[in-house]
Amino acid sequence: GGIEPPGDEASPSDLGAGEHGAVTRDVTRWLDPSDERQCQDPLAASEMASLGPSPSDPVGGESEPPTGVRMIIGGYDVHFPFKPYASQIGIASRVLKALDTGTNALLESPTGSGKSLALLCAAMAWQERWKASREAADSRGDAHDAQRHDRRAEAEPADRASKPSGGGKKEKVPRVYYATRTHSQIAQVVRELKRTSYRPAMTVLGSREHYCVNQKARTAAKKGGNLGDECKSLLESAGRRGRERAEERAEDDATDIENGAPARSGGCGYSHGALKLAGKASKPGAEPVDIEDLVTLGQKTRGCPYFAAKHAHETAELVFCPYNYLLDPSVRAAMDVDIAGALVILDEAHNVEDTCREAASCDVHLHDLRAAAEEFERVAAAEEAEHTSAAGDGDGADGAPEGHALLARVTGSVARWLHGASDQENPRCPLRPHGFERWMAVWSGGANVQRQLRDAGLAAETLPSIERARNAAVKAANDSSTPGALRVSGHALKTAEVLLSSARYALAEKKERGGSGSLGSTRADDFRLAVQKRFDEPIQGSSARFASDETRDETSAQNAAKVTLSLWCLNPALAFADIAGGFGVGPNGGTANDAARSVVLVSGTLAPLDSFASELGAPFPIRMEAPHCVDVESQVWCGAVGSGFSGTRLSGTFKTSVEFSYQDDLGESLQKWCLEIPHGVLVFFPSYSLLDRVAQRWKSTGAWRRLEQATGKKLFQEP
Repeated sequence: GGIEPPGDEASPSDLGAGEHGAVTRDVTRWLDPSDERQCQDPLAASEMASLGPSPSDPVGGESEPPTGVRMIIGGYDVHFPFKPYASQIGIASRVLKALDTGTNALLESPTGSGKSLALLCAAMAWQERWKASREAADSRGDAHDAQRHDRRAEAEPADRASKPSGGGKKEKVPRVYYATRTHSQIAQVVRELKRTSYRPAMTVLGSREHYCVNQKARTAAKKGGNLGDECKSLLESAGRRGRERAEERAEDDATDIENGAPARSGGCGYSHGALKLAGKASKPGAEPVDIEDLVTLGQKTRGCPYFAAKHAHETAELVFCPYNYLLDPSVRAAMDVDIAGALVILDEAHNVEDTCREAASCDVHLHDLRAAAEEFERVAAAEEAEHTSAAGDGDGADGAPEGHALLARVTGSVARWLHGASDQENPRCPLRPHGFERWMAVWSGGANVQRQLRDAGLAAETLPSIERARNAAVKAANDSSTPGALRVSGHALKTAEVLLSSARYALAEKKERGGSGSLGSTRADDFRLAVQKRFDEPIQGSSARFASDETRDETSAQNAAKVTLSLWCLNPALAFADIAGGFGVGPNGGTANDAARSVVLVSGTLAPLDSFASELGAPFPIRMEAPHCVDVESQVWCGAVGSGFSGTRLSGTFKTSVEFSYQDDLGESLQKWCLEIPHGVLVFFPSYSLLDRVAQRWKSTGAWRRLEQATGKKLFQEP
């Protein structure tokens, strides 16, 4: 259920009074992003809102959060660090409306208009209101339960009255997932959060590559290993040797690393401090931290930042992560991301379509499939041997586990099919030339794609059992009590997951929004199946490490020909349905119970919104296209200047730009223009080489110094 906000005509008691006793009005009633006056001065009309420091601003646990201004938007008390633009108010009002109604929003606002700050402030205001309303409801419920308990105690025997009534489970705070394209962009958003008065329990999800501070694991990974496998190996070693020596190992490792030597112990000296680090960095009221902050804190406290972030995720109210942590089903499952009922914000969302297509697609190499099949066969043989030994001792079960054996058969079958499809000595080989030393075969049409996948060993009716086997293998691999001989490498599990994830989408039953579908129809029409072969560098990295001698010899015999099975998704709506609900094609079914409460897509370049929404296949009833705060008519001029003041043709081609006459006239023209332009000037060049050439010429002739003296503007050159 949603929160009932005050209506448009809120009373003074609901919204409070301004500094001079004026009633603070709900700004969503007057907002019109197309109004130029509002874009230039969103606070021009005094009746729009009353702004001032809020007396109820929360205080952070480790630092005093900045105070700012508050506005009533959609009935919510929203705190900004400064007076917001009208576009920021528009974003906030639509985010709040989407959350109240449980719908999706598509918002376009120009770069530099403060989108990230508006998104954070609106989401945190809604979340705080939700917590306050639930606390009030719990208080009323506790009082009611106490009265009822007293009445029962008078009527019931003492032994029954003393027993607890059980009570219901406390409802969790709807989580906010804020996703953007890269970790560097996340760091910028965390800095924006630090400027606000909001201090939720938060975390930043990242990979071991970003978080790992164990130099032993990193050194091994650089030598061709897999950082995830190295991490698990260290944790397994620590488990074998016992916890009693954890502190001693940590001290030894610290001494070795300080002396530039690898750690001596078999465990990780940081793993035991992860919970403590998570509690310190992500508690409500604490100063927000990004990846770099958490890594620094982990090094100081000897706590693992990677597992600290995962522990913090369990109780976090605000989670930052890259796109693929939400849109890619394999990453979502690995990081235990549960978006059911959450607010999902995708910033810089103009890349979401491509990300969704990539999330449902795969490119799997033949040598990876062979290495995975061998790895699954190795573990299956070890399981069989262990089962036989246990049966000989009288402790055997009905049969050895079939999971790893099934995965070995499936990956082996796909590898054999791919080898046959790429064997150019076979006269029926479907490959055709596709560029220099490259061949390709592509199958389109649902029936053709399904037929080839079935021939490779992947069919809709067998996928569920294969999925169960893979899940069991993942669980065993992540269990520190599993013996090393019965643990599959992370590379093999990843190869299987990448393949099965795309097959899961392609072979899912085709349903329209609402759940209806035709029997036997799948989403294979939205895919292209391809086999590619090209000559490339030899196999390197973790796949070479796990490959057998036979696999290496066969690869060398083919002169390092790289063969790839590709399953390309053409419809971004398939992966997007996992978070927005609708088609029911993803691993979570895409049902309303699994989907987010609201998905908000924001960017500076989303228009035309109709086609963008159509591509994603989800309803976006709440939309906004905000103009820029710059007045384009009076502040922007766009044109081309063909020649300088001395008459030299200003053509930036290589032939012209090397001439001194071009460079000198460009400098003279720039000086005259800067005399007319009152403020800063940003000058772009076609290349760094031309920029360096012109700057060197101007400095040698004195034009650089004359420009600064004549205009009063200081020149800076990008390094």
